[in-house]
Amino acid sequence: MSANDYIISRADSLISRFDTRNPFQIAKELGITVVHWDGFNRLKGMYRVIKRNRYIFINSNLDRRTAIIVCAHELGHDQLHRELGKGNGIHEFSLYNMASRCEYEANVFTAELTLPDDETIQLIKEGYDSEQIARYLNSDINLVALKVDNLVRSGLPFRAIDHNSCFLK
Repeated sequence: MSANDYIISRADSLISRFDTRNPFQIAKELGITVVHWDGFNRLKGMYRVIKRNRYIFINSNLDRRTAIIVCAHELGHDQLHRELGKGNGIHEFSLYNMASRCEYEANVFTAELTLPDDETIQLIKEGYDSEQIARYLNSDINLVALKVDNLVRSGLPFRAIDHNSCFLK
């Protein structure tokens, strides 16, 4: 099983287990405390494990769409990189840093958790471009690009979409 297949299976497992794609609801069901905090400047979010308790901190100044994306991203760290959450935790200044393996993996997790296969495929077949798909699904073009990449890897005949690694910095 490839790393991407494992990440997809983790996201799919949570969706199936809790019957939702809402990262806030999934975090609650998993016993992760989500804290909206206004003390962040540029920091969008952070994942930490403190005394075996798991926390997702989200900048309270983010719009709802970005807060959902940040929560899903931090949930990805919980599911894929929990050990890194100990100590100083994982801090997010930029969500789309594709140069870091753990950030890339959390972004793939976010795309899989928040973007349904069937809707994404249908929009592609109807001729929507990545920007239109992102708008329609209330997401981000970079997550759409990652989702399409995974659909291509699974054998669907779509053209991969470039993503911007410094978006949302």
